Amino acid sequence: MARARRLESGWTRRSQEVGAATRPEDGPMVCRAVFDELCVLANGDIVCSCADPAGRRVYGNVHRDRIAEVFGGPRYRGMRRAQLAAAPSSWCPVAQGDCPLRVWRATASDGENGRAVRLLQLEPISRCNLSCPECPVSHFEADDSYRPDRAAMLPLAVMLDVLDQLPELEKILFFNYGEPFLHPHAIEFLRQVRTRRPGVKVDVSTNGLAFTPAKLEAIAAEALVDQLVFSIDGAREETYARYRVGGRLGRALEALAGAVAACRRHGTSDRLEVVWQYILFEWNDSDAEIAEARRRATELGVRIKWVITHTAGASRRYPAGDPAALSRLEASDPWRLLSCNQRQENLWDSGSAWNLRYRAGLEPEQERVEARPGARFALRLRIGNRSASSWDGPEAARLRLGVRLRTPNGRVLRELPSLPLPAALLPPNGAATTLYDGFAPDEPGEYELFFDLVEEGVAWFHERGSRAAVCRLRVTGEREGWCGAPLADAALA
Repeated sequence: MARARRLESGWTRRSQEVGAATRPEDGPMVCRAVFDELCVLANGDIVCSCADPAGRRVYGNVHRDRIAEVFGGPRYRGMRRAQLAAAPSSWCPVAQGDCPLRVWRATASDGENGRAVRLLQLEPISRCNLSCPECPVSHFEADDSYRPDRAAMLPLAVMLDVLDQLPELEKILFFNYGEPFLHPHAIEFLRQVRTRRPGVKVDVSTNGLAFTPAKLEAIAAEALVDQLVFSIDGAREETYARYRVGGRLGRALEALAGAVAACRRHGTSDRLEVVWQYILFEWNDSDAEIAEARRRATELGVRIKWVITHTAGASRRYPAGDPAALSRLEASDPWRLLSCNQRQENLWDSGSAWNLRYRAGLEPEQERVEARPGARFALRLRIGNRSASSWDGPEAARLRLGVRLRTPNGRVLRELPSLPLPAALLPPNGAATTLYDGFAPDEPGEYELFFDLVEEGVAWFHERGSRAAVCRLRVTGEREGWCGAPLADAALA
C-alpha cells in the first residue's frame, strides 16, 4: 500500500507539471503498443514495444507461447489497467520511467482486455553489419546488461506462425534493432506475407548494405513492401561514416539508386515508396551538406525524411523545440521530423504539438447506432476546440471531421467521407454540434465508427495527444431502402 501511495504521488506530481496540457475530461493517456500492437524480438521474446531494446520486461515467447494467451493474459491486462488508472503524463507506471510512446488518449473502446493486434513490430534478426555508436545492437554481445540470447534470429517458420496468429493485422514493421536483410529468409518471408495476407502493409528500414541485385529485383518486381526506408545519414563519406561505423556511403547510395531504378523498371513505383532517411547530427547538418543531400535525392527521385534525434551528437542547428528552425528543412509538418523521444518531450512541454494546436473534444450523443444493410443513418456529435489556437487561419480548409469504419477490434476497414468544421468551432474554446449523415455497410455485423479531427495531409489530432471518439454500429436484418425515420429523429432531436 505504501508503494502504491508513492507511485500515485509520482503520477500526481507529473500531472501537475504538465499543467494546462491535460484536463480530466480528456481521458487517460496510454501507450498504443500495449493495446493493439505487438513487438517480437529476434529471440522470440514478446516485449511491450521497441522502447525495451534490452528485453528487460518479457511477457511471453513465440517459441513456446500462443500470442492470444499472452496478449490477453493477466500481465498484459495489468499493464493496460495501470495505464488507464494513472494520471496523464509521459511516465509509465509499468516501466517505472518516461516512455516515448505514452502519447495517445484512450477512447471508450480501450479497456484492460485490449483490442486485436493491428500492428506487428517484428525483429527478424538482431545482428548488424554496422557498429552505430548509439544503437543497442552494437552492445548486445559486449555489454553484460543484455541477456546472452539477445543477439539472435527468428526462423522463417516461426515468423510465419506469428503472422498466422494475427487475423486482424493491418501493418508489419519488419525491423527493430538489427539489419533485417541479413536474415537469409527475409525475401521469402515478405513474399509469403504478400501471398497469405495481401491486405497487410509492410514497412522496412534498412541501411542498404546487405542488398544484392537479386534481392532488390525481387522486392521491386513483386512490390514486396509498401515502404522501403534507407538510413543514410550524410552526403559525404566522412560525415556518413562517423555514425554509420563500418559502412560506405557510395555503396549505400548505390543500393538506394538501385531500388529506385528497379521499381521504375518493373512499374511498381506507385505501390512501393523508397525513402532516404537522414538523421541530423552536429557533423552532417551544414547548409552545404543538406543542399548536397537534396541535390542527390532530386537526381534519384526520392523523398528525404529528415530526423531530429535525441541521441548524443544531435544537431544543434535544428533543435526540436524551434519550429522556425525546423521549417528551414522545408517539411510541411515539423512534428514529423522528430524522433519518438522528441515528440514525447514536445507533447508534454507544450501540451500538444506546436502550442496546443491539436486539441479537441468529441462526444457522440449516442453510444450505439443500429441500421439495416446499406441504410442511411445519422448521428449527432458535440465537438469542442480545446486548443490555444484559432482554427480559421490559412490552413482552415485542411481541417475536417474525419471518419473511419472499423471492426469492433479497431481494424480500419475504410475511410468514410469527411465533414467540414462548423464556423462556431474555429475560435479557441469554440463548440458546435454537427450531424454525421452516412450509410451502413452492406454486410450485417458489428462495426465501430471512429471520429477525430484531421488536418488533411498533416495529422490526425489523436496522433498529437487529443482524444478521439467512437460509436458502435450494429447492422442487422435485410437490405432495405432509405431508413428515413432514424435520420429524421436524429436531425430533429
